[in-house]
Amino acid sequence: MSQLRCLRLLVAALCCLPLSCANFRKLGQDLKLIRDEYRISGTVGNTSEHDCPVRAIVVEWDRGSNKVFSADLVELTDGGSFVFLVKSPLHQYVAAHADRNRDGRYNEGEPFWIHRDASGVAAPVPLDASGRSVRLKGLLTTAEKPPKELLGAIADAIGGREYSQFISNKGVRFAIGEKAELDDPRFAATRGGDGLWTPATFAIQSGFGIYFLEDYDPSKTPVLFVHGAAGSPQDWRPAMEKIDRKRYQPWFYYYPSGMRLDSAADALNEAVGSLHARYRFARLHVVAHSMGGLVSRRFIQNNVLRDGNPYINTFITFSSPWDGHEAAAMGVKYAPEVVPSWRDMEHGSDFLDHLFDQRLKGRVAHHLFYGHQAKRSALLPAENDGTVSVASQLRKAAVSDAVSVSGFDESHVSILTSREALGEGLRILNAANH
Repeated sequence: MSQLRCLRLLVAALCCLPLSCANFRKLGQDLKLIRDEYRISGTVGNTSEHDCPVRAIVVEWDRGSNKVFSADLVELTDGGSFVFLVKSPLHQYVAAHADRNRDGRYNEGEPFWIHRDASGVAAPVPLDASGRSVRLKGLLTTAEKPPKELLGAIADAIGGREYSQFISNKGVRFAIGEKAELDDPRFAATRGGDGLWTPATFAIQSGFGIYFLEDYDPSKTPVLFVHGAAGSPQDWRPAMEKIDRKRYQPWFYYYPSGMRLDSAADALNEAVGSLHARYRFARLHVVAHSMGGLVSRRFIQNNVLRDGNPYINTFITFSSPWDGHEAAAMGVKYAPEVVPSWRDMEHGSDFLDHLFDQRLKGRVAHHLFYGHQAKRSALLPAENDGTVSVASQLRKAAVSDAVSVSGFDESHVSILTSREALGEGLRILNAANH
C-alpha cells in the first residue's frame, strides 16, 4: 500500500476529515510551538472571591538591566487556572491581580500576587532546558505589592502602545465551570477538527476546560460529557434533547483532542477537583464517546483510585477504541507529522498497555456501549462501526472491568443519535441517581 493511500485511510478513519497537506503543515508548525517553548501553568486559588476581572501575567524582566523583553496575560475564570507558553526559560516573573476599577492595569491597593522564592523575594520561576515546565500556586491579597521597578520597566517597554500590541498572546484560558451556550462558535464542529490538528494553537485561541450550560444547581446531579477525536460539545446535542434537565445539569469537557491523553486526563482531573472544592457535589456521572472514553478512564483512575474521591460511581462509554486504532499506528509510521494523541492511540502504546492496570469494578460502574454497523474498509477488520473495529471496542480487559456491555447496530457517529442507545444510557443514569 502506498504511503499516500495510507495517509488517506488514516485521516478518514480517525476523524472523517478530508486529507489535506495543509493539515500536516499546520500540525508541523503547532508541534514546533510545543517543542520549542516553555510551559508555565498555575492556579490563583481565590479568584472567585473577587467580583471583578482577575488577570494572570508573565513578564520576561531582566532585573539587572531593568528591561522587559516580553509579556503576556490571560483573564482568569473562577477556577483561577492559567497556562503560558514562553520562548526563554530566563527572567520569567509570574503575577496576578484583581482589577477592581476595571481600568486594565494594576493600581495601589488592588489584590495582587507574585511568585516568590523560598526566601520570600519576588523571583523568576525555575525553568531550564531540562525542566521545560513549572507549576505555581498563589493567592491574591491587598498586602502584596509588585516591585516598583517592574512596573516602571513595563511602562518603558510598552512605550505608549496599547497593551494588546505588546503582549505575545500565548496565554491559555482554562475554564472551570464557565457558562456557555451549546451553539457557541467555539464549539463548532470545525473547531473540533482544529483541536486535533493544532492542539496548542487551539488551546491559545479558544481555551479549554469544563463548561456549564447553566448556573450550578445543588439540587441537580452533574453529568460530565467528554467528546472524542476532532469532537466538540455539540456532538452531545441529541443527548441534551433527551436528558431530564430538571434532574441533571450537563457539563462538557472541551479539550484539544490532539494533545497527549494523559495530559488531557490530568487537566480534567484538576478542573473537576476545583469544581468539587467549590460546590461539594455528592455525585458526578461521566459519559464519553470514542477516544474520550480513554481520557475519561484515566481521569477516573486518578480521581477515584489515586486521589480517593467518592463522588464518581457511574461511567458510560460509547464506541471507545480500548485497544487502540489501526489508523493511529499507520499515522505514527507514515505521516509526515504525528498528532500527539495518535502515539497514545497506537496499539501497544505505553498509555494503552497500562490503561487497565487498575480496575474500576467495585468502585465505579462502567457501562460499555459499542457499535457494529460495519462498513467495508481496506484498513479496518470486517467487524467495525465504520471507524473503530469491534475487536478494539471489546478489548478483553475493558469487557471484564465493565458491569454491562451493550451492542447497537449503529455507526461510530450514529450511536450518539440512536434512540435505543441514548434510552439505555438514560435508564442507567436514572437507576444510579436513586
